[in-house]
Formats: sequence, structure tokens, C-alpha cells
Amino acid sequence: MISSSFVDKSPDGSGILRSPFVQVAVAGAIGMVFVGVGSLVASQRAGEAEAMNDVRSRTETLARTVLEPNLTVALVNGEPAAIDRLDTIVSQRVLDESTLRVKLWDDAGTVVYSDEHRLIGERYELDDDKVFSLRTGEVVSEISSLDGEENRFETEEQALEVYLPIVGPNGEQLLFESYYSMTAVDASSARIRSAFAPIAIGALAILQFMHFVLAWGLNRRLRRGQIERERLLHRAIESSLLERRRIAGDLHDGVVQDLAGTAFAIAAAAETASRTSPELAGDLRSASVGTRRSLQSLRSLLVDIYPPNLKSQGLEAALIDLLAPANSMGIHTDLSVGGDVDHSLETSALVFRVVQESVRNVFRHAEASTLAVAISSDDHGTNVRISDNGRGFVTGMHRPDGHLGLRLLTDLVDDAGARLVIDSSPGSGTTICLEVPA
Repeated sequence: MISSSFVDKSPDGSGILRSPFVQVAVAGAIGMVFVGVGSLVASQRAGEAEAMNDVRSRTETLARTVLEPNLTVALVNGEPAAIDRLDTIVSQRVLDESTLRVKLWDDAGTVVYSDEHRLIGERYELDDDKVFSLRTGEVVSEISSLDGEENRFETEEQALEVYLPIVGPNGEQLLFESYYSMTAVDASSARIRSAFAPIAIGALAILQFMHFVLAWGLNRRLRRGQIERERLLHRAIESSLLERRRIAGDLHDGVVQDLAGTAFAIAAAAETASRTSPELAGDLRSASVGTRRSLQSLRSLLVDIYPPNLKSQGLEAALIDLLAPANSMGIHTDLSVGGDVDHSLETSALVFRVVQESVRNVFRHAEASTLAVAISSDDHGTNVRISDNGRGFVTGMHRPDGHLGLRLLTDLVDDAGARLVIDSSPGSGTTICLEVPA
């Protein structure tokens, strides 16, 4: 057996998420978070890149304006006086809290000069980045873990190494290298990032505010449009009900009364004819029965066109008239209306409408032999159960065209705050349950 609920009410308040404004607002907030996080990551990377660019630019400036003009043949030859002279220049104009070390290499890998004198004269194999810088003349930077043999005197765990080629005193090409503290680089990156972060956050906040204002305006327009459509639908329904009432009244006061009178007249004529012509009396009785049957069908049609006045006749009387055609169709019916709570007019109208559509589907499609309608009420609300032993159908999102009326009932039930459940499967009949809260 397959069970399908047409209406899913959310007493926990989750239905609020269906509001277009809330959906747009939540989507905008999520988008702002993603964009904000992306902007912060981008600003951090941009800050790091800009900080490294600053370091490379500073290194190139120092190399061209401080180191290169003060290089001498004596320094390249390792004379102590020349080294001391360059030490003074380096300590005053190059080394600071961010610049940890300077080195000067020749193209063979020999340290021509370093502020760490123990490295002067030592020879190491040049790595690929150093060789690349010497060959191309480009400024190269990399974050080094300082685990090379030439870095054995360093105390930092990491440093930013920057090197570029400069011209020596004899026109030869030398490689200038400087080490920068990562703490200073990170601090510079943080300063750059903090300068851009308020701008990005402010722009996102303004954008989100505009997004909220636009969503609020669109929601109000949507709501006004919905109210207008509901008002037009209400008017259309009222007009349809008035027209149905007029047609039903004309039929009831005209054709129905005429048929009733004709049926009585034919029955009286049959009684009179029975004394003189039994054969004619039989024909008249058959005509009387046919006329009464047509009258009953017409009254059922009137109930279908315009429901009875539930306020004056009551729900049970209206349902009896609704089920009346079943006997002539060979369907056994069972109607039970119980409970201690009187039905309100709104509840009675909703119950009648659901039962009417369900019974109509049984008559047209179910090929059933039994039909039961049970209604019970208590302090918690009204429960309706309509069941038949017909052929049933497969419940699901896509229903046969013949069950369009059941799908249309969902809007009516939803507006009333009730719940409609269809339980059916091929060959096992159909059960429809309606729960109307008090």
C-alpha cells in the first residue's frame, strides 16, 4: 500500500523558509559570506604578493645604489680593509630589523662578501634559482627553510631570500643576495591586507543592504499581486456560486416541480386505468417509475451543481442527498456521522466539498461495489474517512487526469489549515482521510 500526503504543514515554523523574502535574504547572506571569505583570502594573497614585491623592490634599490657603487677589486680579492669598509656601509644602510643577512656570490659559487665573515671565501654549488637569476638578470625571491650548509649560522627557521645579479668592479657578474625576516614580511602583508579589508567588508555590507531593500520591495509587490489574485479568484468563485445558485433555483422551481407533478399525475392515472385497462395501467406505472427516477437524478444533479444549504439542512442531510445516486448504480453505501462537537459552517463546507469530490471520483472511475463515509468529531477537530473497494490507482506526484479534482482539493485543504491523505494502490481500493483541526 502506498501512502501519499498532499499537504505537509509545518507546526515547528519551518514553513517560514518558504517565504520568498526569507529565501532571497538567506541566499544573499550566504552569498555575502562566500564572497567575504573569498575577498579576505584574495586580500591576504594580494597582501603577501605586495609585501614580497616591496621586498624585491627594496633589494634591487639597495643593490643598485648601495652595493654596486661600493664594490672594489680589493673587496673581490678578499682584502680585510675593503671588507671592513663595506661592513660599515652595509650595517648603516642595509641591515635593519627586517634584513637579516647579505651575501655576494661570484658565478662559480664562491661567497665574495657576507656580513657573516665566516662564509667569505667558501664555495657552494649554486641552486637553480640563483643560476636562473644570473642568466636572466631577473630578481628572484623564495621562502627558504635555511637548511642549506651556507645557512648554518642563521638562527631563524625561515627567511625570504631575494637575489639579483649586479656588475662587479671589473665588469664581471656577481649575485647579490639578502635574507628578510618572515615576521617582518608577514607584518607588512597584514598591514596591506588590513587596509583593503574594511573597504571590501563595507562594500559587501552596502551590497547586502541594497539586496535586502530590493528583496523587500519585490516581496511586497509579490504579496500585493498575490492578494489581488486571491481577491479576483474570490470574486470569480462568488460569481460562479451565484450563477450555480440561479441555475439550481430555476431547475428546482421549474423542471423539478413539473416532473414531480407529472409523476403524481401518471401514478393517479395508473390507478384509474387499472379498473378498465390493466395493460394501460402497467404502462402508466412504468412511466411513473421512470419519471421518479429521472426526478431523483435531476435532484442529484442539483446537489452537484449547487450544494444544499448546510446551515439549514445540516451536514448529514446534505451527505445523504449526495450518496443517493449510489443505489441506482449498484453501489452499497454506509454513512456514519458522529461526535459530540457541532461542526462549524466552514468545517461543514470543507467536509462536504472533500466528500463530494471523493464520491464523484468513485462514481466515475472506481468501479466499486461499496462506499463508506465516516465522520467523527471531538475537541481536537474533525476526522473524515472515505473508503471504497474499487480498482484504486498508483499514488504519487503525477496522477491520472481523472483524479485532477483530488489534486485541486489540496489548495482548498491547505488554505483551511487541514491535512488530506490519499491511501491507494491498484486493485485494493482507495481511502481518503481528512483531518480538520478544531
